[in-house]
Amino acid sequence: MKVTSTFDVAVDRRTYFVTGQVFFASVTDLIEAFDLKESAKEVVIDLTHAHVWDDSAVAAIDKIVIKLRENGTVVRLHGLNAPSSHLIDKLAVHKQEGAKLSGH
Repeated sequence: MKVTSTFDVAVDRRTYFVTGQVFFASVTDLIEAFDLKESAKEVVIDLTHAHVWDDSAVAAIDKIVIKLRENGTVVRLHGLNAPSSHLIDKLAVHKQEGAKLSGH
């Protein structure tokens, strides 16, 4: 699993590109690849070249999204494949209004 990012100054947006398999063994690396105190107005997490495998991966994405939102950043997930999207729709809490971090 690999994460790279770009920053578009014109629109104050950072895009993180996640590549590879996201599951229990890679979630620590995933979380550490993000600046959770990001100052950009918007963050896009591009998962076009990634696959989300389990509840640990969903919990890591929840943590990233919720922490960024707590700092006032607008966060969007982009490019999820169908199985990953289904898993996130089923397990993620970050889509719930007032979502806070807790165990899955």
